[in-house]
Amino acid sequence: MPIRSLMRTACVRDTLRAALVGAAFLVTVVLLPVFASACGGSALADPGLGRELMTAVPPASAPTETVSKSVATRSGTPSADLHERVMAERSRLAVSAAAVQSITPPPESGVEPAATVSVASTASTPPAEQDGATAAVLTDGQTPLVGVWSGTADRLASFLLGIEPEPCFTVSTVALAEHYVYYCADAGLRADVLWAQMIHETGYGAYGGDVWPEQNNYAGIGATGGGAAGMSFATAETGVMAHVAHMVAYVYQSSPVSWADANTDPRFDFVNPRGAAYVLADLNGRWAVPGTEYGQRIEDVVRAINGG
Repeated sequence: MPIRSLMRTACVRDTLRAALVGAAFLVTVVLLPVFASACGGSALADPGLGRELMTAVPPASAPTETVSKSVATRSGTPSADLHERVMAERSRLAVSAAAVQSITPPPESGVEPAATVSVASTASTPPAEQDGATAAVLTDGQTPLVGVWSGTADRLASFLLGIEPEPCFTVSTVALAEHYVYYCADAGLRADVLWAQMIHETGYGAYGGDVWPEQNNYAGIGATGGGAAGMSFATAETGVMAHVAHMVAYVYQSSPVSWADANTDPRFDFVNPRGAAYVLADLNGRWAVPGTEYGQRIEDVVRAINGG
């Protein structure tokens, strides 16, 4: 075959090969999005879609007990179940002869002996008192320890922070206040009174005495002076429970709640006599020694908390 014919044949063959390659490339370009869409390629190509799907999933719900506790404390009113248990226990104490206590103001208070007062007297108190909605503050240390305070945890925290903006607690001040409102209501004790006692014992959370903030000891339990640091508790909550339990030992002859015992407060069984305190002045010379004006000083703080 002549050289010119061979060259023409090779040229035609190369042209056909180039045309076939080009056609294959065009087919690939046209069909690629179709295959990608069928395989989910468009979802992978949009990095924002994953985030949208993640945000569409609702966060895990908080435990029911934690939520109900927060609602109860911030509203200043215990939950219905909690309130029923508190009031049922107080009614039980009201009909128990062992719970009847005669209260006589100490001689140094300068107050005439009051009429006999006891836990049983709650059965004949006005409806507001019976419901636990109280913020009444008396004088000369006669403010009762029993009852359910009508205020809120936010109010307790705001009062303290207004005087000491940077307390040394191991938790936030409002979280600590929520523990007090919750556990005091459960035990039928006034949260504003025990909060005021905590303020008195810790110096508004500034400390500086024998007890250190890390001990979570909010009432000087076991701190007898002379450098004795007293008891330590693992968490702020267990420290509050110990404080409330220790007060239960002073106020009640038998504990109104199962958790207020020697397991919660290591010095629970050291309180003797039991059930000897009904008003703040009854703590004089008992909780603090000599403590002749101990209850009255706490009462001044209670009055300030309640805007008096």
